[in-house]
Amino acid sequence: MDLATMPEEKLTLLERRHEYGDVYTYLFKPAQPIPYRAGQYAHVRLFGMPPEERAVREFSFASAPHDTEISFGVDSRSGSAYQRRLHAMKAGETAGIFKIKSHMTWPPPVVSDVVMIAGGIGVTPFRSMLRDLAYKRVSLTSTFIQVGRGPYQDELSALVAEYRAIQRDELPSTLAQTIQEHHDAHYYLAGSPGFVQTVAAALSASGITRVESDEFKGLAEY
Repeated sequence: MDLATMPEEKLTLLERRHEYGDVYTYLFKPAQPIPYRAGQYAHVRLFGMPPEERAVREFSFASAPHDTEISFGVDSRSGSAYQRRLHAMKAGETAGIFKIKSHMTWPPPVVSDVVMIAGGIGVTPFRSMLRDLAYKRVSLTSTFIQVGRGPYQDELSALVAEYRAIQRDELPSTLAQTIQEHHDAHYYLAGSPGFVQTVAAALSASGITRVESDEFKGLAEY
């Protein structure tokens, strides 16, 4: 099946979990199994939206393909009409899911060393990828760098060979050390556009060529 043209399917909300601040995880039960790959994103339609407001947003999967539930990590600080409607959903209400696409390939080609760098809620596709990695027992050395506060930290720290939680002002020195230790690794970046572009530029300046990224458009800077 071409996931980019997949017919719209129904999701039923099971639970909204508060992570911290304005960050929540939404857990859905699909009406039937949804085929997707770790690290992908989907278009999610909310019903009951005012006609003048956008009813569709893109979310990276926080769940892995083997999970029975589908989950998305959401930063709702924007306070948009979409975010307000999403937050108001009750267990048992439904949403639509369609047009599943990729910004990043998984697992990476050729190399066996990966470095994932997330800004805040940018962690969500990496949770999907690392859960998939553990489930399939793929032989990869993984380093995860969380810049700023993000959900799933306890879980992710147990899934990688090396886990680093840092603040934004620590990013330059951490990048320099990581590049030195993992110069031939495959790098993945996710977060706000400004965050991703800043990190990508630093990697490029240091001669890192294997870089893939997922920009969370509309997300506040971290």
